Amino acid sequence: MLETKSQELEAKPPRMSIERIADDPKKMLLYTSFTYDVFKFLCNTVDRFQPLTYYCGWRVTSVSSEDQLLLTLMKLTMNCKDLDLAERFCISKTSVSNIFHTYVCALHEILFDGILQSIGIPSQCKCKGSMPKSFEAFPTARIAIDCTEITQDVPTELHAQSLSYSSYKSRHTVKALTGVAPNGTLVYTSYLYPGSVSDAAIVEHSSILRQFCPGDLILADKGFNIYDKLPQGVHLNIPPFLGQKQHFTKQEAEMCFKIARSRIHVERANERIKNYNVLDHIPAKYRSLSTKIFQVCVCLVNLQSPLLNEIAENYVLY
Repeated sequence: MLETKSQELEAKPPRMSIERIADDPKKMLLYTSFTYDVFKFLCNTVDRFQPLTYYCGWRVTSVSSEDQLLLTLMKLTMNCKDLDLAERFCISKTSVSNIFHTYVCALHEILFDGILQSIGIPSQCKCKGSMPKSFEAFPTARIAIDCTEITQDVPTELHAQSLSYSSYKSRHTVKALTGVAPNGTLVYTSYLYPGSVSDAAIVEHSSILRQFCPGDLILADKGFNIYDKLPQGVHLNIPPFLGQKQHFTKQEAEMCFKIARSRIHVERANERIKNYNVLDHIPAKYRSLSTKIFQVCVCLVNLQSPLLNEIAENYVLY
């Protein structure tokens, strides 16, 4: 009997833990999206706020705080099922849910409330200190903005269904406004809005424009025709509209190229955000947590290697 039990324990794979992958950079990127040094830095930051207030009202003690953070990052990065994570970490599904909700809220309070939102959009002077070559045509630029959409489960209420339906995606979605500084760092993200809300309406409602000063420049796509909403002295560059013309003039074509060359960074940043597979689709059970999940993913992108090669050459993690 004891021999049989011993054989079963030996056959069972070992519990998932950070120690198993810490020395393997590829596995660290796969499970967490960044290196072990960054993971350790993030873990130490979260540990400063221990003890955490757990979502279900009871603490999980069978898994270390490091492994609870690993579990949360695996959920965000790979969108593992709760049962899969329960098997990997040898805990119950309820414990997985408890850990995930707790750590998402903790990371949101630390990274979004404490850093991204409190610091805000860097000043024009700070932006000039790390201005890449792609922005040389726009030396007064502070931010490039864009919206990104995520599909979600169909809401139960008819009014919510109408609001969430996106004609662009032909699906029920949520939408957020994101912004990157010229150096490629994500410096702004709004809350998640229903998919039917226009880009211009999100800009107006999110109050992002209050952060700009006279002389600042915003780069955006054609959907952001917000000239009438700009504070006095703040400028906006969007690609010219073709209108009734069949072709752009040479000057207009050059301007389209320059704006696209600079705006591509926000699109690449949005692509990195969506590399967190938890954002492939928002299920109904995470609807109330969806904004925090999205904003945490935005903050975690900033812990990855820099978006621009010329910035990466001078990148140092303190």
